[in-house]
Amino acid sequence: MHNPKVGRSNRPPARSYWSETETEESNLLSLLLFDKMDYQIWSEDEKHRLRNLFLDEKLPIMQIAAKLARSTAAVNNALTRFQIIRQRSPRKCLLPTQVTPALARVHAHVCGDGHLFAYKERDHYGYLKAYRAGYYRRRFGFGYTNLRVGLLQSFMHDVGEVFGLTPRHEAKYHRVVVRSKAAWELLQNLGAGKSRNWWIAEPILSAPDEIVKAWLQAFFDDEACFVPNGGIRVRSVNRPGLEQVASMLRRFMPCHFTPARGLYPDHSCYLVVLKLYRPRFLQLIGSLKFKEST
Repeated sequence: MHNPKVGRSNRPPARSYWSETETEESNLLSLLLFDKMDYQIWSEDEKHRLRNLFLDEKLPIMQIAAKLARSTAAVNNALTRFQIIRQRSPRKCLLPTQVTPALARVHAHVCGDGHLFAYKERDHYGYLKAYRAGYYRRRFGFGYTNLRVGLLQSFMHDVGEVFGLTPRHEAKYHRVVVRSKAAWELLQNLGAGKSRNWWIAEPILSAPDEIVKAWLQAFFDDEACFVPNGGIRVRSVNRPGLEQVASMLRRFMPCHFTPARGLYPDHSCYLVVLKLYRPRFLQLIGSLKFKEST
């Protein structure tokens, strides 16, 4: 019968000269001594260069370490010791301080054929998923859907100019998607929303003519129907929002509603520009949609 203990030694394992506790204490002492020496040899000139490279030039720690001939750990420790603000995650979304024509066009497209979205998704936290299972993350953003490639490209260009973001172009669905909570909040505060409740904020309503023209052009490119040899009609299920559009459009030409009051049985109404004023509309405001169709 085989004996599994045959050939095994019953002697205890050999003990090293230094115990584990003593080894850890010696390692900690050496690290403290190294940090103290490293802290002492930072000259005032090096401290000034460190602040300049980190705060003014905003270089990563690895590049700073290469320029100062230091290790990344030494630079990291020095930043903490010298009480330099450790803000290394700059805002990805650039928020405009005032309304521009590009921002007006983005807002108009979201009110037209666009949408805002906010949803909840599972967040697995990568390698920390074992410790944070079952948690969720909120996602915010906005999208724009249109069959005309020229309008999609114009929208993507405006988003990059206003927010500094790169939209995701989903060509299969003729859609552009932008995920950013900061941009979502800005557009929502300016009045963007669902088809029945979007509105136009005062900074756009009272903006100069250049900004109002940009908003009207983008909105009419999405919602307007250029009747052959006729006028221009805009259909909407949001009469209060369309009345704000009419107040902006009356800066340049007359317009009227059908029906005069209320909504049709399908809960819609129309903003109409007569055939007589169609050339003035194309001259003063313009339309990318009309250019593509002609």
